[in-house]
Amino acid sequence: MAIHVASIVSKIILNDYDKKKLRVRGSIMDGGLTDSVKHALEQRIKSPLWGFIILAWTWFNWPNLAMLFMSDAPVKFRIDYILSQDYFYLYYVFAPILSGSILAVVSPYAQWLLSQAHRWADDRYKDNVFQSKERVFQDNIKLSKLKVQSDMAVDVEIAKINADIQTEVERGKREQILTEELETQKKILDEKIELLTKKLEDEKADFEELLKEKQKIQDIAINVTTLLEKALRLDDRRSVQQLVDEISDLFSVEDFELSEQRNALKNGIRKKRSVAEFIEEVKLNQSETSEINLQNK
Repeated sequence: MAIHVASIVSKIILNDYDKKKLRVRGSIMDGGLTDSVKHALEQRIKSPLWGFIILAWTWFNWPNLAMLFMSDAPVKFRIDYILSQDYFYLYYVFAPILSGSILAVVSPYAQWLLSQAHRWADDRYKDNVFQSKERVFQDNIKLSKLKVQSDMAVDVEIAKINADIQTEVERGKREQILTEELETQKKILDEKIELLTKKLEDEKADFEELLKEKQKIQDIAINVTTLLEKALRLDDRRSVQQLVDEISDLFSVEDFELSEQRNALKNGIRKKRSVAEFIEEVKLNQSETSEINLQNK
């Protein structure tokens, strides 16, 4: 009994396994078929011809598609309305196929034209970019030149200012040296002026003294002239003695000798006879005159 039950259970399990195996195999086969169909459709759709045909068919049939899917009328009415149109197959079947084929043929040339237009536009864009960058570069070059010129002008102005400052400094130094030289010369001139002033005062004093001496000499000369006149009129010994006394009173021996020394130093002449010699000569003349008078008597 147990063996019979076990055999039944095993059969049931095997049958379930076989069923599952068959379902899995069928699903695998169905999946492979679906994938192959999907792949074929994708290849067809990706083809330019079918793509343009589908696009043209959609463009031509969009009113019918709108009527079919968006109208509230019964389905049979919508289908009959679509199929009952004049030249339905010509306008809505063959025309899309023909248009799609023409688009598929023209598409490469259109793409080529578009690529050429794109290339032309790209070239124009590149030219514009190049020209724009060239203008920017030219502007940068001009700005660089202006900056260099500005820097050079600044350097020139700085050099001029430095030269002017150096010139002013040198001029200040020269003026300072000149001022020092002028001050030195002024000091020397002041000393010379002081010496000359002192010498002038000394000369002035000497001149005044000479004037006094001159006045005194003039007075003496007048007195001497008077005495000479008296000497010419001498007649006796008493008159001679009186003349000698008057000569002695006229000036002192020291004054006469000092005057002679000053005159000898200033004029460079040799010293003449002294007053004593003069007096002795006068006395000698007096003796000779007395003798002559005695002889005459």
